[in-house]
This record gives sequence, C-alpha cells and structure tokens, in this order.
Amino acid sequence: MRLSRPAVAIAGVAALALALSACASGAGSADTSGSVAEPVRFGVALPQTGDQAQYGEYFEQGFELALAQINDAGGVDGRDVELVYEDTQADPAQAASVAQKFVDDASILSVLGDFGTPATAAGSPIYQAAGLAQFAFSASASTVTDPGDYIFATWVSQEYEAPRLAEFAAEQGDKAAVFYHDTDWGLNTHGFFAEGAEDAGLEEVYATGYNPESTDFRPLLLAAQAADPEVIVLISYAADGALITAQARELGIDVPIVGISSIYNQQFVELAADAAEGVQTLSYFTPANPDEKVQAFIADFAAEYDVETPPDYAIRAYDALSVVVQAAEQAATAGELTRESLRDALAEGSDFDTILYGPITFADNRRVVDADQYALVIRDGAFELRD
Repeated sequence: MRLSRPAVAIAGVAALALALSACASGAGSADTSGSVAEPVRFGVALPQTGDQAQYGEYFEQGFELALAQINDAGGVDGRDVELVYEDTQADPAQAASVAQKFVDDASILSVLGDFGTPATAAGSPIYQAAGLAQFAFSASASTVTDPGDYIFATWVSQEYEAPRLAEFAAEQGDKAAVFYHDTDWGLNTHGFFAEGAEDAGLEEVYATGYNPESTDFRPLLLAAQAADPEVIVLISYAADGALITAQARELGIDVPIVGISSIYNQQFVELAADAAEGVQTLSYFTPANPDEKVQAFIADFAAEYDVETPPDYAIRAYDALSVVVQAAEQAATAGELTRESLRDALAEGSDFDTILYGPITFADNRRVVDADQYALVIRDGAFELRD
C-alpha cells in the first residue's frame, strides 16, 4: 500500500555537486591569490555518547558522505566546507551548553541538530537570540520552529503525521493500546494522534506515557493486555519501540503492532529480532523508490558504509547538510555569506534538493509542511512496501 505519495522527482547531492562545481568555477568565486580561503564552517549538535549515540552515528554517516561529495565538487563559493561536531548526548541541559558554545564561535554560520525534540528545543532560544540559524532535521513536534525566524525544520510536524498514524492503525482494529514517550515530543504527538483516532473511529482502550530510557515494559504491557486491544501503537524511537515489541510477543500479545515513522530503522529490526516480523510503519523513504537519484544515493551509501539500506536518520542528515549548503551557495552568490544572509537564503529560497522528499521549499513557519508516506511492513528482517 502506498499512501498517496506521488512519483518522487528527487535530485540529491550528486546533482548539487554538479551545480556547486559549476558555481565554484565561475567568475571570481575562488581565491586565486595563492592564499588558502577560510573554510565555511557549520556546527553539528548530536549525541555521540550516551543512550542515543546510535542516532549520532547515523547522523555522522549522512553528514560525512554529503561533505565529501560537496567538497569534491568545490565546496561553497570555492571554499571547503567543514563540520564542527559537539556531543550533547541528546540531553537538553548539554544541548543548551553546546548551543552557547556555537553562538560564541563567530566562524559558525549555522547549526544542524540536535537529535529529537527535547534536545533540539533546548538550544533553539539560544540560537534565535543570537541570530544563528538552527537547522532541526530530527525533531517533529509541532512547536519546533516556534522560538523564531532563525529556526528551520524538515521533519514533517506531528500535526500531520500523528493523525495519519491513527488512520493507519485503524486499518488493523477498532481498539488501540497506545505507548508514547513521556516527553514534550511524546505528549505533543499523542495529542494529535488522539484527535486523529477520534476521526478515524479508533478507540484508545489503553494509553500510557513512558520513560524512553526504560528497559522493562512488561507491567505496562500487561495493563494494556487487560484492556483487550486489537492493535498496539508505538509513538517511540527505534530502540525503545523494539523492546516494547519484543516484550509484547514474549507475553503472548499477538495483535498487530504499528509504529510512527521514527521506528523506521534497521536498529528496530535488529533489537526486536523475530518479534519485528509483521510490524508496520509509515515512512517517507523506501529503497524500492525507483528514482535514479535515490538509487544513486543508496549505491553511494552502500559503497561507503557497506550497508544495504541507509538509515532514515542518515538520509535526514545528508539532506540537511545538502540544503544548508545550497542556501549558503545562494547567499554567497548574492553577496556576502554571513549568518544573516544564510538564514535569509533558507527562508527565501525554493526547491532545495533532497533525497527524502524531493525538492522542498520552506513554508512561512520555516517547515516542510507535509509529505506523503509509504506504508511498510517488516518481512524477513527488512522493511518492505506493504501489499
């Protein structure tokens, strides 16, 4: 099943590389004086250690692949692009400290990150106050860009995604047990899910927030089982969603399980093992997409990392750097590349190339307003298009 996703006309960094190469070789853009031009530097806030470190590793895979292709093509205005990584552990307190560090470094022109809404949101007011654009590519709460006009986001808001998940779950049964993070993101998402469930005729016979760092969900699952649900809904990340799935099957709970798009990750399959079979989700990406640019990206990723299917978070990181570089090139071409001109280029530019969505243009709230998703199911240890 495919949920109203049209044929995707996607141009990736390979196309971007050609465009940048042409720009870099244009009149007067490169430094020909014999001196070495200063690199264009972007900050990256991400979890490199701690419970969410796996996601940080995915981020780095996407960033480093894009970075190599961009610099091979001439960088930005003839200058190399450089990334400055700072570990936040996706902890809001550390994210705020890292934000201040980036703000104080005048060489940083924009910041990409953090992982998840809580850490991302912790840095946003600091970036906004300092006039440093934050590119949030891994945060989906409806409030992500509320702090101001220097905050951009590419993950579709849960205002759109969560009701669609409710409709998707209603295909599996009339009564749902819903598990969601007991965080601002989880509460925000569950609120929109509940509205969608009502519209879809899906009754929440059990709903609970939980600590995503927990490891034993059996008490919650037993309580859910007592409510006799016909489908389990996961508003989860891959790791905790996999644990809930495995423990549900261990307890003999055999109703269908559907998860929000953030479970689309091989980590979910590996951690849940056999219990992952049959789990369904909605995703903006599928390796089955025949678009030649998507297939080229998959091949490049496989060659670099020996991974058959790129993780969703690696794709998002790849796209994030691609979009920021496209905007930086536009700002440099128009005049001087500064924090402000880069922000303006993001806000005023159009049709930025991405792998995940195809060309994107930010709406007035500086978000990708909506995008269609693929219905996927896990079979034989891999996500496949659902029949």
